[in-house]
Amino acid sequence: MTSTTTERLPASFNRLAWSNLAAQSAEQIGLAAAPIVAVLALGAGAGQTGLLQTAQTLPFLLFAIPAGLLADRRTRRSLMASAEALRALSLLAILGLATTGGLSLPLLALLGFAGACGTVAYNVAAPSLVPALVPSTMLAAANGRIELARTIAFAAGPALAGALVGWTGAGPAFGFAALLSAGAVALLAGLREPPRP
Repeated sequence: MTSTTTERLPASFNRLAWSNLAAQSAEQIGLAAAPIVAVLALGAGAGQTGLLQTAQTLPFLLFAIPAGLLADRRTRRSLMASAEALRALSLLAILGLATTGGLSLPLLALLGFAGACGTVAYNVAAPSLVPALVPSTMLAAANGRIELARTIAFAAGPALAGALVGWTGAGPAFGFAALLSAGAVALLAGLREPPRP
């Protein structure tokens, strides 16, 4: 008879995993809600919606390498928290503008660009933090949990965004995404990153 012992992932990694789920979900909800709002509330056409999508994805092309260099020189936890706070602020600004009737397509594109800048920095730093938080024997399980969170967010985020915009309008969709981003920041605030040489 063989006995198996199951090791638990460290609490610090669990905070990162939950933060990652919240951040990825906020990203997907925001990315999916923006073009729906642009078409339904702002009357955007196909070309304008394409430009909006470009504004929301351009930071991945422009800032992925600089964000990686920054992640090598700063604490990854603080970089991720700052990046996620930027996304939360951009989502809150969209919520405020949508609520007051001041939202326009250029503002939506600008705030989407700002939020995507936060997304890039977060997404670059998160995977590099995993090996610092878990022993090497548990890296496969830890990376599997991170990928599971990403898959859940990518599958459920757009559907949830569409449902929220369809049922309640633009404000609640961006408000819920901002709440998720704020939750991700709060989870990161309690994470202790081991010092690096």
